Amino acid sequence: MTTPAPAIDYTDKDFASLRTAMLRLAQQRLPEWTDQSPADLGMLLVDLFAYVGDIMLYYQDRIASELFPGTATERASIVDLLRLIGYELTPAAPAMADLLLTFPRPAGPRTVTVPSGAQFAARPPGAAAIEFTYLGPDLDLVLLSDQLRPGTGPDGRPVVTYDGLPVEQSRAVGPVLIGSSTGEDSQSFALPDASVVVSSVVVEVNEGAGWVTWDRRDSLLFDIAADGRAVFSHPEARYYQLLFDADGIGHAVFGAGRVPPAGLNNVRASYRVCQGTAGNLAAGTVTTALTTIDTLQSVTNRAAAGGGSDAERSDHAARYAPFAFRSTNRAVTAGDYEALAHSTGTVAKVRARSVSWNQIDLFVAPAGDTLVPVPEALRNRLVGYFEDKRMAGCLVRVLDAQPVAVDIGVELLVDERFVTDAVAGQVEAAITALLSFARVDFGQSLFQSEVFAAAESVPGVLAATVTGLRRHDRPAPDVDAELARHNLPPLAELPAFLRDAVTLDVAADGRIDVGEFEIAVLGTLDVTVRTTLP
Repeated sequence: MTTPAPAIDYTDKDFASLRTAMLRLAQQRLPEWTDQSPADLGMLLVDLFAYVGDIMLYYQDRIASELFPGTATERASIVDLLRLIGYELTPAAPAMADLLLTFPRPAGPRTVTVPSGAQFAARPPGAAAIEFTYLGPDLDLVLLSDQLRPGTGPDGRPVVTYDGLPVEQSRAVGPVLIGSSTGEDSQSFALPDASVVVSSVVVEVNEGAGWVTWDRRDSLLFDIAADGRAVFSHPEARYYQLLFDADGIGHAVFGAGRVPPAGLNNVRASYRVCQGTAGNLAAGTVTTALTTIDTLQSVTNRAAAGGGSDAERSDHAARYAPFAFRSTNRAVTAGDYEALAHSTGTVAKVRARSVSWNQIDLFVAPAGDTLVPVPEALRNRLVGYFEDKRMAGCLVRVLDAQPVAVDIGVELLVDERFVTDAVAGQVEAAITALLSFARVDFGQSLFQSEVFAAAESVPGVLAATVTGLRRHDRPAPDVDAELARHNLPPLAELPAFLRDAVTLDVAADGRIDVGEFEIAVLGTLDVTVRTTLP
């Protein structure tokens, strides 16, 4: 009776498992081979085959993982997979801000022009200047008109101010030569800079009689007209497509119809580049005018800049691409509006609400590290983005996400072996991180247990008591009035342990409720410390 061959275990994929399986098979096929010492030539061959098999199976598993967006780890794989469903990862987007311009109040009528392309800058300490540009048409300001508001400057002299000049964090580049056409189909030319603002790219081709501007299209096969019809490209159309690779480099891709004629250095591009999230500067930081504006006294941004984002992360794209694909570039449901808003790259969080059959409200938190109001330029851009996607007759409004300040008080019992101030600082950082912009979302409630966990996770904290947890917009309770309403003695006459209990400013259920269109932010944080008990 022959011994059956060992069953193949297809989960044996590592070196040790493969080596054991081969030795088990060798015992059945070569029973006379009994010397399995490390010095044996047969053992050397088994180890080598197990080693090669381990490497091959590892790469097979890696290849299989890269075939699905949910398991792929290489950004290039995510780009190629999502491109199959028509989803392109969003490149870097520029931050936007609204500037306040201050002029001395003139004695008589006077007009000042803010030219298109006027540049302003912020100068962060220890860093290069970050430029912001006004991209609208020339703006004529009549200083003694209702365009501006009268006021008083820091020196007590009368001034007039213009509030709301929309600027974008970007700088112009080019025209720069990006290649020489060979006259062949499907040529691709890389732009030399990263973080290119897509809407600013202009590609020109020297066709022999001078430079001719070609039109950018989302698809070289067809385009969606203003009335929603699909218009197919014709052979003589001067079209190109702008695609971004895994490194964020833009490529001007030409199709198989009309192609740039052969020539030396006959393809060039001009565009604007931005700094992504680095442009989301705090209020009061854009204070320098690089362009001379007549009689301009000062400039500043009263609100923080927002909307700047780096190239879309792979995990974000894998999460939102299916929603955008199901929307098929049309916004019908609230989920469609939210998915399409995320695909712009300028939005960190968004929630849609239908208040009537013909109106959609989008509550938007611009991309950035903190919750800021939506800059007017970004608001207009989002409204324009949905113009060809919304249902006919539907009005889209872009509103600011509503911040809810949460006041928190914590009393710590600190181990005497630790530095008290250092422990308190770490607890403040842990609670601040609990309500960081990246961790909160619309309608996300805050629980007392989360504050406990954040405080007690810090080394050196023996115990923590949450002494305060309430919305800043809710008035603090009048403890004496509540005690009197229940026919109890005043607060000062209560025993110490009862006085400590009733003065805790914490909701009965230990929960801060946040509305559907609200986002929790940290209000006041009070961390007090007492040392360990003897």
